[in-house]
Amino acid sequence: MKKEIGHSNFKFNGWIMSKSGDLFLWFVPVWLLWIVFFSNAEYFQSIDLPLWGWVLFILGFDVSHVWSTIFRTYLDKDEFKSHKKLLIIAPILVFSISIILLNISVLIFWRVMAYVAVFHFIKQQYGFLMLYKFKAKEKYKQLISDKFIIYFATLYPIVFWHFNSQSSINWFVENDFIKMTLFHDNPALQYTIFFYCNIVYWLVIGLYFIFELKAFKTQHISIPKLLWIMTTAVNWWFAIVYFNSDLIFSVTNVVAHGLPYISLIYFYKIKKESIINQQKVKLNRRFKFFIILMVTIISIAMIEEYLWDMLVYRDNTKFFDSILPYNFEQLTSHWSLILVVSLLALPQQTHYLIDGFIWKFNAKNKHIKQIFSNPDES
Repeated sequence: MKKEIGHSNFKFNGWIMSKSGDLFLWFVPVWLLWIVFFSNAEYFQSIDLPLWGWVLFILGFDVSHVWSTIFRTYLDKDEFKSHKKLLIIAPILVFSISIILLNISVLIFWRVMAYVAVFHFIKQQYGFLMLYKFKAKEKYKQLISDKFIIYFATLYPIVFWHFNSQSSINWFVENDFIKMTLFHDNPALQYTIFFYCNIVYWLVIGLYFIFELKAFKTQHISIPKLLWIMTTAVNWWFAIVYFNSDLIFSVTNVVAHGLPYISLIYFYKIKKESIINQQKVKLNRRFKFFIILMVTIISIAMIEEYLWDMLVYRDNTKFFDSILPYNFEQLTSHWSLILVVSLLALPQQTHYLIDGFIWKFNAKNKHIKQIFSNPDES
């Protein structure tokens, strides 16, 4: 007997935190940004990130999300014990490597940082994708795998970035990505090649969604997972390839990266406490932890960026000097800059390294499977 096809095969549950939590914290903010950017594309392509935008998006989302990791590691006795060796060795290792790289070349240091950051950002997209697959309990065979499509959706724009002779985007500093000049002397050829590459890009992604939607005839498919993949593809391709805008890429990428991570830290801590105590965490305790989390990470992020600006860059002096006037001169000596930059980059580098271990479904993360196995709350 032929199985009846019904709307129920679309799996609208399987959210990681909850339907409302995922939608309004992980998807809607990014979608709203794209509505704003498309509403006046030429204007946003022509301006640099204003100071208030740097404070809100870079300091508020990007730098702060790095510091949220401490609530999952160093400030949690149980988690620190589970990952003690990693959490002690990681900062020593990256600090030592930073000193070596900076002594060789400042550009090489930032270049290595940029490529590690790209890997980290892509791995987070993949990590959230796998959480959605786990929640949805998907087991059907795919013609185009989820793993392939998330890497394809993110890596192609990065490849384009390397070859684009008109690129106006930097990750950390100017020329931190290696410039591929193969087609630079022939702009027409470059345009033609990437014109067809862009068609292939969306064709492959389109085929993935067609195959996924076909699967609903016999299988439940996860709408949250598909939303995550589509949002990722739109974010990376339009910011890097279509708009080629440092402002648009910076804002959309840090919101899509930082906000989900901070909220995941909050979700993990609350769920873990409820599992350990075998009762739901009371609202006032949730609110208290939320305030502690946000005040802590934003305050430390401001201190870090204050030190970056006072001692190294002086790019945002107008903001920081209005809060607390600088009492130190900008550093100029070779070794003082090496030591200070290595120290200030340490939290970000440590975050990149340990993040690949603290979310694995293994014995060292003994609560993680139970936390993400619990039914999502709509």
